[in-house]
Amino acid sequence: MKRTLFIGDVHGCLTELKELLEKVNYNKKSDRLIYLGDILNKGPSSVETLMFIKNQKVECLLGNNEVGFLDAARNGGYYGSSLRNVVEDLGDSLEEYCQWIESFPTYIEEEDFIAVHAGVAPNSTIKETSVKIRTCIRTWDGVGKNLNKPNVDPDWYDLYKGDKTIIYGHYAARGLQVNEKTIGLDSGCVFGGELTCLEWPSRKLYQVKAKKQYLDIVVKK
Repeated sequence: MKRTLFIGDVHGCLTELKELLEKVNYNKKSDRLIYLGDILNKGPSSVETLMFIKNQKVECLLGNNEVGFLDAARNGGYYGSSLRNVVEDLGDSLEEYCQWIESFPTYIEEEDFIAVHAGVAPNSTIKETSVKIRTCIRTWDGVGKNLNKPNVDPDWYDLYKGDKTIIYGHYAARGLQVNEKTIGLDSGCVFGGELTCLEWPSRKLYQVKAKKQYLDIVVKK
């Protein structure tokens, strides 16, 4: 049976990504590979990671860091020195990579799964969920005004009642989360955790340990 492989937030951790692909024995001819967003920013090798993944010709979802990158590149938006450095380091290739990232979908829906960067609004379909929520949700306040209040509002996936399994990233503070209908793959590689791959439909997990802690994690309360 053909495998679909999902990889959580890479954040420029190219060494770990290459090790993970080797560990899963990725075969571009027979495997479908989907990155769940946030392939860039924060880590040590964002530009090299972008180039590597673009050359793979695989599927990537739009994450909040890609949204921030596009705003920085197109509108001069400020999202910290790390994203600004990515924009500057791309140099003459900036427009090429902007157009590529602008082509990323915000979700992929198949018969047995929904892949999205962050999640879905509880009691809503993925189509009814806004792009902001698809790329940013961690917790749910009932209206979608504040999407990141851990230990105050419930995690969105605890409220999810849909039929299809949602495979997502984005929530490094919670780490790997494997439930019957939701699987969270952001295991915080850039924060010194692991980079995780999910094999579908077997639900087998593969991980590689970060080479170092590249960034301190901040947990909001």
